[in-house]
Amino acid sequence: MEAQDTFNALGAATLLHADVETVLALARKGELPGTKIGKSWVFLRTDILDFLRERVRHDTAQRLQSQRAASPAPAALLVPRPASRKRRELPVLPLLPEPPTLSARAGTK
Repeated sequence: MEAQDTFNALGAATLLHADVETVLALARKGELPGTKIGKSWVFLRTDILDFLRERVRHDTAQRLQSQRAASPAPAALLVPRPASRKRRELPVLPLLPEPPTLSARAGTK
């Protein structure tokens, strides 16, 4: 069984996995090759697949370009400063009162 060589707008939309109105708009703009015979559009399989291949190449190139633009090379490198060799002195802590002993606590009762 051979593949169909010509498609109407619905068949082209099915092949492209697109909406019929999208296919008709692309055909009217001249982006998707096709011809109008009477009131119906006719598309060739090879033209539809060529259109799709070109669109895939174009969109892929755009995504790659936008990824490169989104992550440019750094303008400068951050170099960590060497740690200071001078040691800081510890702060002096206040003296805490001595906790009461057990015998002192027992005498308060």
